[in-house]
Amino acid sequence: MNKTKLITLRVTEKEYQTIKKKATKSGMSLSRFVAFSAVGKKVVSVNGLPEVAKQLIKIGTNLNQLVILCHQGRVACPNLSRTRRGLNNIWQLLNSLTDPTKPS
Repeated sequence: MNKTKLITLRVTEKEYQTIKKKATKSGMSLSRFVAFSAVGKKVVSVNGLPEVAKQLIKIGTNLNQLVILCHQGRVACPNLSRTRRGLNNIWQLLNSLTDPTKPS
């Protein structure tokens, strides 16, 4: 999306510092944070989320390799119901962070 409009906003030093701190905490630029906030988008900041994503990718890769080995008949297909439940719980927790029905 092409951003062609400029908005100028005056705030107090205290307001500026608060907004800047929140933007930094969320990992967003000041401009993007203010724009998201102004249009009512929920800004969610979760410390360590990139590491969680990396670990989930690794789990997915390992599960994919296991499925390939099962299809090849090289290993007996294990019961992955506990793994599925665990991943489902993680998915639900991550989704709850962006649930618009929950108060911020």
